[in-house]
Amino acid sequence: MISSQVKSQLIEIVSSANYDDSNAGRLVYSYDATPQFQSMPDAVIAPRSKEEVSQIVKICNTHRIPIVPRGSGTNLCAGTCPTEGGIVLLFKHMNRILEIDEENLTITVQPGVITLDLIHAAEEKGLFYPPDPSSMKISTIGGNINENSGGLRGLK
Repeated sequence: MISSQVKSQLIEIVSSANYDDSNAGRLVYSYDATPQFQSMPDAVIAPRSKEEVSQIVKICNTHRIPIVPRGSGTNLCAGTCPTEGGIVLLFKHMNRILEIDEENLTITVQPGVITLDLIHAAEEKGLFYPPDPSSMKISTIGGNINENSGGLRGLK
């Protein structure tokens, strides 16, 4: 359970629009695509920047509040379910492709970038991004990395 003091600190960081501890809001993020598994978070927080993420992590560390990072929740292994309460850290606002470095064959992105958008951006530069999870139209790159998603093209 998150105390009212900690809740106030978190809202000060992300605003009340990006902090949700309503029953409905928590229920939405209490499960993913894993059959018959559900576990309620204490709150859902959607930061807008890496600075906000850093501040949230510091507060959660101080108060020993578990953090579960979450992409689109399409995974099948309960990896985005908050098994010990705490907060679900939702990256829906952090969805920008920051840099495509063709020389070094790297792409720098925020964790909320949709996988298919990343694939298209790479292809526009004549590059190939192999991972292709079946949920690529809605899955995020942060979620793909967190869940070690691949797909058949990853074998190419």
